[in-house]
Amino acid sequence: MGQIGRRWAMVVGLAILAVASGSGWRWWEVRQDRDEFRRIEVAIREGLYALAARDLADYLRRRPESDRAAYLLGTCEKAAGHAREAEAAWSRVPPDSPMNGQAVASRMDLLLEQGRLADAEALVERASAARGTGGIALRMLLLPTLIQEGRRREATQIVEARWHELAARGEAATDQAINLGRLHMELRWNLPPVEAVQAYLDEVGRLAPNDDRIRLARANLAIRLGAWDDADRNLAECLRRRPEDPAVHQSRLEWATHTDHPAEARDALKHLPPGWLSLAECHGLSAWFASKCGDTDRERREIDAMLAESPEDFEAMKRLQGLDRGSSNRSPADWRRLRTEVERDQARYRELHRRNQPARNAEEIARLAVRLGHPFEAIVYLTAAIAEEPEQAQLRLSLRSLEQTQRHNVEEAQGAVARITTDCRGAGAPSAAKPAPYYGGKKVGQAFQPVPLEKVRPESLAYLSFFFASVVKGRFSGGINKMASGPRKSPRIPRSPTRLEILPGHERRGGSRLLPTLRLTLALK
Repeated sequence: MGQIGRRWAMVVGLAILAVASGSGWRWWEVRQDRDEFRRIEVAIREGLYALAARDLADYLRRRPESDRAAYLLGTCEKAAGHAREAEAAWSRVPPDSPMNGQAVASRMDLLLEQGRLADAEALVERASAARGTGGIALRMLLLPTLIQEGRRREATQIVEARWHELAARGEAATDQAINLGRLHMELRWNLPPVEAVQAYLDEVGRLAPNDDRIRLARANLAIRLGAWDDADRNLAECLRRRPEDPAVHQSRLEWATHTDHPAEARDALKHLPPGWLSLAECHGLSAWFASKCGDTDRERREIDAMLAESPEDFEAMKRLQGLDRGSSNRSPADWRRLRTEVERDQARYRELHRRNQPARNAEEIARLAVRLGHPFEAIVYLTAAIAEEPEQAQLRLSLRSLEQTQRHNVEEAQGAVARITTDCRGAGAPSAAKPAPYYGGKKVGQAFQPVPLEKVRPESLAYLSFFFASVVKGRFSGGINKMASGPRKSPRIPRSPTRLEILPGHERRGGSRLLPTLRLTLALK
């Protein structure tokens, strides 16, 4: 071999040695990292948070890109009572990290413990926007807080958006997607008791007296109780802080319709985004405005159209029966029979929900959902039925028809809102007469009757809490390992490493009664 050949052989040999040495060094580093994390995890399990935090801080100085170390450091700082340091550590986890979901959830929980509801909401919204199209999963974190604030409409909108996201990925028939349909039902049926909400708002109000989301929650609770002056004062402050916020204008609309203020109602409507109101709600509002104008014929037509979309509104049914008296072919017996049919469908719908056998009952649940005026739930279960029996062409035809009807209803609702805001311009001043009913399933001053916690079905508590855990994807998975209360025979729910606790009443933490009646604690993977 010549001199040149020997040189190339030496170069190749050195290169191979360098690669081998580098691989060996990398293997040694990986092993060292694994051993170091094992020691840190042992320290965390034994409650040695200060020691674990010190080791994690050292590790991050060498490996500043480690999102796992940053998340664990935040956990240790939080356990040691260092809220600011915990927030700083969790904020280091980047949006594209697999640990981001846990980090955002932990940061949100930290803010909620300080009563900072507005900051917690803003944090989740920012993190969701940073994720782009996949950010809706993070917004599921807001559901318990939105329910406490009386913002049930937004909670159901998040659930629906999450299901559509799964459907776009071809996952509309998965257990997670079906659970979203079940959660949608539970959000309609169950609200936290008034006493629990009041205690929660009193506590967070002392911690963060200037938080405007607490004010909005107080306004919604006042509307629920018929305390109209309190609601008006709180809404005025909310509008000063967020003059274009749809959540505030939704509450303002409810206040205006319950207190006989058409001009206020019309102005609130203008600030709601397209698709915010359902077609049934638009018909109900149009009927209310017609009553302000003294247009009985139009009021009758609008209530009739509303009941076609939402047959369960018995208050509207009663009002229409009064308007029809002496001018309709429907007798009192006809009205009683109609109500009996709706109540029978309601009872069967709840029974099938409690059975929790979506594969077996999906087709019947979808049929009942259509009859009762819940198209989203019908679409969820029709999709599940098609996945179970893909050869049934009739089911596919029904689903396409329902989806087409839904799109048409959304367009019609948008046009209805435009008409409502321009019709009957003279009905702008409140009258001295008793307020006309608001057609939306709520009696004036008696909206959302509180249900004592002890009277709520245990399976409802279990299911509601389970769904809050199971439908949040990212690093969340469904299941229950611990239920502090629940039915003697637990519902058929798959088990997984996610822990969930249902804590009735309030849990004391740091000497502060802070947590709401249903505290949902998620231990993430």
